[in-house]
Amino acid sequence: GNRGTHLATSRNLDAFPDKYLSTSPVRDATTINYWSANLPNPFYPLLPGTSLSSTTVSRAQLIVPYPQFTGASVDTNEGYSWYHSLQVKVERRFANGFTVQGSYTWSKFMQAVSFLNPGDPKPERVISDQDFPHHVGISGIYELPFGKGRKWLARQPALLATMIGGWQVEGFYIGQSGPALGFGNAIFSGNLADIPLPNDQRTVGQWFNVNAGFNRNSAQQLSRNLITFSSRFSGVRGDGMNTMNLSAIKETAVHERMKVQFRAEAFNALNHPMFAAPNTSVTSTSFGTITSQNGYPRRVQLSLKLVY
Repeated sequence: GNRGTHLATSRNLDAFPDKYLSTSPVRDATTINYWSANLPNPFYPLLPGTSLSSTTVSRAQLIVPYPQFTGASVDTNEGYSWYHSLQVKVERRFANGFTVQGSYTWSKFMQAVSFLNPGDPKPERVISDQDFPHHVGISGIYELPFGKGRKWLARQPALLATMIGGWQVEGFYIGQSGPALGFGNAIFSGNLADIPLPNDQRTVGQWFNVNAGFNRNSAQQLSRNLITFSSRFSGVRGDGMNTMNLSAIKETAVHERMKVQFRAEAFNALNHPMFAAPNTSVTSTSFGTITSQNGYPRRVQLSLKLVY
């Protein structure tokens, strides 16, 4: 477990007061129009070169704590976080030219480091953007049993022994859950459990259920309202990590103080695609779709190094 206190946050000192925000679950045109209405600017012409230099100003601007400013914020230490995990590790130490290590972590990471509404008295308690409930890591090294000093083909001519000996292969696999997703100040009238799709139904064209209960009409979206919809949801996640790196290494001794090392390395060796987060803007025509890749396709590199 881990507990973080007095974490850095940014508080808006000029936030619109929560008590004047609409609590309607649908778009409140009356409230929006009231606070958007223009009134004579009491600061004209005292603020030339700013957005408050005109003869009129919105009613909302006049109700904030410091109406003569368009923004005022301060860094504070109101944030906190908490993390719990189960960690399991299995290791076979190097013996007979072989070693392997595996680890698994099951965790939950919560945080309160930002404000859901700028005028809220305390930060929002929400699943962290660094929460990855499941993490698997497996790595291994195997020195091939061929050539001089090995079990097989040890009594070969010197040139052949040099060519077939001194090889080792390595592999490293990482599997990890994807990040939690959020949908902003959205109108949602369905069941949250209906948003995620089963793994076998997810596609880059529809990563989650866009018809689970979202109001996608741009003309009906919320504004000037008290936000209550969480900024992230633990049960709705982007694509995770699923990659394996492989390498083959050969060291050849030139003499006792010099050796040549050859490396062949393949990153994302299985060429498994990993995707960026899907579009979570409910009014976008691309809502629920993935348009970019996270990471890169298979990469292979060869290197030769002289060590002395």
